[in-house]
Amino acid sequence: MEKFEFVCPTHIYFEEDGVSRIGELLREHGFANVYLVMGGKSLKNNGTYDKIVSSLLRYEVSYREYGGIEANPDISDVRKIVKELKEEKPDCILAAGGGSVLDASKCAAHGYYYDGDPLDFNKHVAKPEKALPVVTILTLAASGSEMSDSCVISDRSTDFKLGFNSVTNYPYFSLMDPRLTLTVPPYQVGIGLADMFSHSFERLLSPSHDLEPCDDLALGILSSIVKVSKEVLSKPNSIEARRAMMICGSLAHNGITSYGKTKSMPIHAAEHLLSARYPSLAHGQGIALLMEEQIRLNGDVYKDKLLAMGKVVFGIDNPTLEEVREAFHSWILSLPIAHGFDELPFTIKEEDIKESRQVLIDKAPRR
Repeated sequence: MEKFEFVCPTHIYFEEDGVSRIGELLREHGFANVYLVMGGKSLKNNGTYDKIVSSLLRYEVSYREYGGIEANPDISDVRKIVKELKEEKPDCILAAGGGSVLDASKCAAHGYYYDGDPLDFNKHVAKPEKALPVVTILTLAASGSEMSDSCVISDRSTDFKLGFNSVTNYPYFSLMDPRLTLTVPPYQVGIGLADMFSHSFERLLSPSHDLEPCDDLALGILSSIVKVSKEVLSKPNSIEARRAMMICGSLAHNGITSYGKTKSMPIHAAEHLLSARYPSLAHGQGIALLMEEQIRLNGDVYKDKLLAMGKVVFGIDNPTLEEVREAFHSWILSLPIAHGFDELPFTIKEEDIKESRQVLIDKAPRR
C-alpha cells in the first residue's frame, strides 16, 4: 500500500459580482502592492479590468500590470514577468484570467526566488522551495488551476511543454465569480468542459485498490459535468449553471478525485506533445480529441472503469464498451468544438497524431 500526502490550502471566495471586492480582500490578507497578470483584450473589453482596477484604487492597493498571456503560455512571457517582479518586489501576483494566465503566474512566482531559468521547474531539473503568493480571479472554468498544485508551461522555441506539481503551486486565495464567465465564447466553454472532464476522467482511470472511495467521487464529478454541460449550453445566461460549472472545474482538479491513488495522466502527456508542436491547438480541444482516442485504443485496459462510467455518468443499464464509447461520443458531439483532427482550422501532421496515440498506449496503466 503506497503512502500519500494531500494538501489543498487555497482559500476560495465564491461570490457573484465578487470581483468588486478584490481590493478589500487583498488588504484583508495584508497585500498592498500587487503585480497584475492578464491575457489578451477580453478582460478590458468586457469591463472586468475596470472593476479590478477600481477596487484596487478604492482600497489603495498599488499595482503594475502585464498583459498578453496567450493560450499554452510561453516561457518568454514568464521570464519577462520575473525580471519585472524582481525590480518591483510586489506583495503578490494577481492573476486575472483562465488557466494560461494562472499557470504563467505560478511559474513566475517560483522564478521570483530562483536565480536560474524558471523553466527548470517544468523541466524537472529543479524543485521549488518557495514562491511569491499568487491570488487569482478566475474568468474561465476549465483548467482548475485556481485550486490545483499544477503548472504547465511551453517553450515554443524548442517545442517543449510540460507541467510540474508542487504544494507551492497552490494559489494563496482565489476569487470565483460565476458572472465573469458569461462573456466567454461558446467554443471556450466547450473546450473548458472537456478539460475539466478529463481531469477526473484520468484520475478515475488511474490504478485503484479493490476498494477505492475516490473512484466514486470521480464518477460523481464526471456525472455532474455532463449534467452541467447541458444546462450551461442550453441556458448560457444562467448564473446557476455557471456557478455549478465553476465548482465542477475546481473539484475535478484539486486532487480530491485521486485522493489515495497514484495519479496517471497519459491523455495530458499526449496532448502536451501535440500542443507543444502546435501552439494554436487549445489544450481543452486537444484533450477532447484524445479522450476519444484513449477509449478507442485502450477500452479493454480500462474496461471495468469505463463500464462503471457508462452506468453512473451516462445512465446505461448493464452497459457494453461499445455503448460507453457511443455515449461518450454523443456527449462530445454536444459540445461546440471540433470533433476530429480534420475539423481543426490548421493541419496537424499524421505522424504527430500517431505519436500521440502511441503515448496513450505506452502510458496506459496496466492495473
